[in-house]
Amino acid sequence: MNKICCFSGHGKISYTDDVYEKLINLIEDLITNENVSEFWVGNYGNFDRLCAHAVRSLKQKHLSLTLNLIIPYVTNSINEYKQQYQKNYDNILIADISERTPRKLQILKCNEYMVDNSDFMICYVEYFFGGAGKVLEYAKRKKNIKIFNLSGK
Repeated sequence: MNKICCFSGHGKISYTDDVYEKLINLIEDLITNENVSEFWVGNYGNFDRLCAHAVRSLKQKHLSLTLNLIIPYVTNSINEYKQQYQKNYDNILIADISERTPRKLQILKCNEYMVDNSDFMICYVEYFFGGAGKVLEYAKRKKNIKIFNLSGK
């Protein structure tokens, strides 16, 4: 059975080549040893972009991988740059979150949706305030997901 891995991290991170190498190795391990074939990523920061880049690079070796962009709502940039997004992602999915969710909480709820539907989460969380910390705490309360924090914290 194929499995799903999602990503979550701070919008602004300063990472090194070492972090990218750890990310690539971890994704490769999940593909090879855990039957992960689908990856879900957001679109809101440096860590999301780093993860999407890593999966795209591994798709050259593992042709059956799927990289899905998960968003809480359609934005103007999604509409304006639709061809660019379609080139970089296999699918653009809108998270199944309540329409009544206040706008400022929709990204958090979108990340929780990814956690709820994933078998693994790779994150980069250095501090536990803000959205990334809240998503990590949420994931820790779930029993169905294995978490890897690349920040070492």
